[in-house]
Amino acid sequence: MTMASSNSPIHVDDGFNEYESAAKRQKSITSKVWDEMTKLECENKNELKAQCNHCKTIFSAKSSSGTFHLRRHLNSCLKKVNKDISHYTIATQPSLGGVPFIKNYKFDADECRKVVSTFLVCGKHSFRTVEEPGFRYMMSIASPNFKNISRYAAARDVLMYYAKERDRVKEELARVPGLICLTSDNWNSEHTNDEYICITAHWVDENWKLQKRIIRFRALFPPYDGLNIADELVLCLSQWGIDKKIFSITLDNASYNNVMVSCLKNRFRANRAILCDGVFFQIRCCAHILNLIVKAGLELADDVVAKIRNGIKYIKKSGTRRKRFYDVADKSFHLNVTKKLRQDVYVRWNSTYLMLESSLYYKDVLDYWGQRDKDYQLFALSNEEWRIVAILCKFLKVFYDVTCVFSGSNYPTANLYFRGVWKVHKVLLDTVKGPYSFLTPMVKQMQEKFNKYWAEYSLILSCAAILDPRYKLNYVQHCFTTIYGIHASDFVETILSNLRLLFDEYVKKSKSTSSSLVGSSNVSDKNPVDSSLGEHNVNNVDFGGDFDESDDYKRYLNESSTRSEKSQLDIYLEELELELNSQIDVLDYWSKSSVRYNELSLLACDLLAIPISTVASESTFSMGKKVITPLRSSLKPKTVQAVVCLDDWIRAKGFSTEIGCKNDEDDEDDVSSITF
Repeated sequence: MTMASSNSPIHVDDGFNEYESAAKRQKSITSKVWDEMTKLECENKNELKAQCNHCKTIFSAKSSSGTFHLRRHLNSCLKKVNKDISHYTIATQPSLGGVPFIKNYKFDADECRKVVSTFLVCGKHSFRTVEEPGFRYMMSIASPNFKNISRYAAARDVLMYYAKERDRVKEELARVPGLICLTSDNWNSEHTNDEYICITAHWVDENWKLQKRIIRFRALFPPYDGLNIADELVLCLSQWGIDKKIFSITLDNASYNNVMVSCLKNRFRANRAILCDGVFFQIRCCAHILNLIVKAGLELADDVVAKIRNGIKYIKKSGTRRKRFYDVADKSFHLNVTKKLRQDVYVRWNSTYLMLESSLYYKDVLDYWGQRDKDYQLFALSNEEWRIVAILCKFLKVFYDVTCVFSGSNYPTANLYFRGVWKVHKVLLDTVKGPYSFLTPMVKQMQEKFNKYWAEYSLILSCAAILDPRYKLNYVQHCFTTIYGIHASDFVETILSNLRLLFDEYVKKSKSTSSSLVGSSNVSDKNPVDSSLGEHNVNNVDFGGDFDESDDYKRYLNESSTRSEKSQLDIYLEELELELNSQIDVLDYWSKSSVRYNELSLLACDLLAIPISTVASESTFSMGKKVITPLRSSLKPKTVQAVVCLDDWIRAKGFSTEIGCKNDEDDEDDVSSITF
């Protein structure tokens, strides 16, 4: 990416400025007087008249005359006595006597169009929806004053709404008390073949709540290599004003990410915007690693899994066969048939686990079916094969439970990851030593991939775990001892020394901030007595020219006291841990401890916000597939970004698709008896 000269500015379609044109095209707001006045055409085209809808008086309506005289007439019009019932509505809350009352209602066209934009964005509806007869009829009943708009006006409204919300999110990011963590991933749209980058910001706000916002969902220009993506990231961070507030970035296992991270580190080092020389900067997506590990292992047990997959497919293929199967399960085996047989998606191992789990639940029914259906006998399992499925299912449950935590929609704080990853590590070690020989080759293949991840990222996971008051250093030592035995102390010492280095960075930053705040007051806050002594005391003799040994002495005293005093980190680690399985909000703990552990709480605020998976970005791609459909493949990339980001920002403010559902009257209606 080449930089333009400052003397010859070039407009760049950079994902920020391109939205300003939508606001410029916005039509001037029409005066409210025209709701009660009618424009009249005159023979002289240069002249325009207006007629009052109430008293039929005619007035001049030249643009040069303005509308003040029309508004003044409407305020005093004698015929304007009966209020339009459409400007009233039944109050949602009854009066004190329990009787509903009528309250004043004022139609707001701008607010109504904003709500329509929210409907289109959060429902992933086409802009053409506003031109459909059904939508227009609905609006005419729900809000008779609403004026129909075209799909082009709807698209403009969304772009303007996005630009306004973008500025609000930018202000929100500027107020972030600590640093910001990023997740980034790429996605290719099958309908447009465009390569999109999604960048999500994660942070802990001033109320100690974990926040996340999508700040980029933008089509890239080829080549899609590490350097180009690094340029896109730097541009994005600069536009949002957070290029000096980045703590870490979480990425998947793509090869170009190594080049990108190296480039980003060099740029941040040049700006002195990276901590501990980047030791905590890059995090690999843990959910992605677990996915690779399990998929590699399942390939070795593919024969048994394929039998179950094809058997379930055979039963579910016929509606009659499926009904008979569940009837047998219910009447002969007394099983709860609301729990259904699950088919898996071949590329998603977690769905394969759920398929195996459901097959074990219906094991007796499947055996019964195999004895009576000749076509199914090809997929019937022997007792030994069922034993393998039971062991495999138990083995995979640990991975499934951990992945559910890592991939939760309420993105967990970083302290929770260590315990989950350690459980996976422990299961792999125990299984290799266990009695099930058929699992050994599978687990060894899984271990190779896992050990590489653990070696690179156990440091970050461990530091986050130490800042959980239930775990602290003792739990980390216990886990490492279980894995490494007598060599565990070396690993723990490395972790602790890196955590101390990181803490020292925060102490320095805190001191520099406080000194800059009080620097100006120190100049004028001299003690007048000390000042007079300095000027008139005959004992104040200069023995060394400009040298004053008192400065060195004060520095020595400060360093001595620093060495003798325990740091906040040491005090925190010496305190007793909380109950291991107690339910606490770790951010709430540090919020309440921020007065006592000032610098350490700042470190905890940033370290606990690190996302260990790219789920936040990957879930956005699912949304992107709903936005870019075969019928909407001509959407401009800037419109796609506006829709995706705006949807995320609206939901972050509390918007829910379930608003009003609790008041729905027809939830319990049985439609099965309705004849179509």
